[in-house]
Amino acid sequence: MILYPVLLTLAAAQQTEVPAPAQAEHVAIQATDIDRSAAFYHEAFGLRIIPTPLKNRRWLDLGNGMALHILDGRVTPKPSNRNEHLALHVNDLATVTAWLDRHKLVWTDLAGTARTMQNRFDGVRQIYVQDPDGYWLEIGDSRGVRTQ
Repeated sequence: MILYPVLLTLAAAQQTEVPAPAQAEHVAIQATDIDRSAAFYHEAFGLRIIPTPLKNRRWLDLGNGMALHILDGRVTPKPSNRNEHLALHVNDLATVTAWLDRHKLVWTDLAGTARTMQNRFDGVRQIYVQDPDGYWLEIGDSRGVRTQ
């Protein structure tokens, strides 16, 4: 009965084998107006629009092989929950906040204090803002300059 221990060894090896790690490809959100949403992400954060043959979709490049897919069809506002958010990292947060201010859009710190940047534990400045459909975004600044 030499076959029985070999089968047990093979079964144990199969159970402990870990697959190669998955890599993120895209995040999809649903919008009431896909062109308005695509323009917001493109203009506010500089995301490159990726051409797609699909008429009811807009795709934007998030970098590192990751994309934001904006799908049509939202008919109700997104429930407001800051804990569910997309985090973006920009080169200069001041440029983003200036764009948001010009468009009269509210940006806050995590606590919800308007027009207030916060400093993360590692020195990166960050803000929170909602997109046109109410999705929360956490925007971090790669400059890591402390605010006064």
